[in-house]
Amino acid sequence: MTFTRGATLTTATTFGHADTSNLGPTAGNGFYKRWPDDLALLQELGITDIRLTFDWARLQPKPGDFDGDWSDRFEQMIAASDAIGLRVWATLHDGAEPRWVTNEGGIHDDTVAEKWWPRFAERVADRFGENIAGWIPFTSIDSQFSASAWRNTWTTLSGGSTPVVAALDAERLDSVVDYLETSDIIGITLAHGEVADSEPDDERLDQIRVRLHDTIGAAADSAADHQLIISQFTPHHHDADVAGQLVASFVDAVTGAIDDGVDLGVVFLDPAIAGPDSHNGLLSAERAPQPASKAYLPTAI
Repeated sequence: MTFTRGATLTTATTFGHADTSNLGPTAGNGFYKRWPDDLALLQELGITDIRLTFDWARLQPKPGDFDGDWSDRFEQMIAASDAIGLRVWATLHDGAEPRWVTNEGGIHDDTVAEKWWPRFAERVADRFGENIAGWIPFTSIDSQFSASAWRNTWTTLSGGSTPVVAALDAERLDSVVDYLETSDIIGITLAHGEVADSEPDDERLDQIRVRLHDTIGAAADSAADHQLIISQFTPHHHDADVAGQLVASFVDAVTGAIDDGVDLGVVFLDPAIAGPDSHNGLLSAERAPQPASKAYLPTAI
């Protein structure tokens, strides 16, 4: 059976981290200038949904400020995506934050979680929320997050027609129950478990498929009546051909889980376009389709 195919556009891969970020500055993959063509290429490949990070360090480089130029740029990206049928799912924190937030204690600090984080989330929702397909506020809610960080996220973003996704690493499935009352959808981030220079044979690739399939099934059981999405799967391998093989195993796991009756929504492959932090995506840094595209997208060009 088929499934909805999405891809991620993270800060590290696309723009690179800003000089106002706790992780910056770093180089991106040219998306800053090429985004209109890049979005069109992804749509032509067969991608229907993108998970775009609204970079906190760029949108709010100083306390209280909301950068007008970057606000306009993200608004243009959303409009361009909508015009070609790409649905935008918004991520607000994928590991980086403004340096001033880090100086205040970072996202794991109660004061930041109670004061600065909900203010940022509210500003993003007010400016962009009308055209967002879904909120995936955190790439993955880690165990160090303040309890108030997610509570305030849910309070700020819930209540409208746009679903809020609580995304957790697959290693934290025992924590899913803690988020069922404060989310609309459960998301899981998956990893294949291979090192980046491994050479898996057919037997190993099948073992990966089985493990991913079983993990998706266990996540669906934990999600109970909530719909499940895969908020991120990263093939992350230095060899493009091996990355394609890993994606093929992943696709087989996903389709097998759906055949088993799992109510699986959108699936996001990471990254859409290769960058300094991830050498193999659906598209290379030169924007050529990679083996992962053929494995992930039946009609890939």
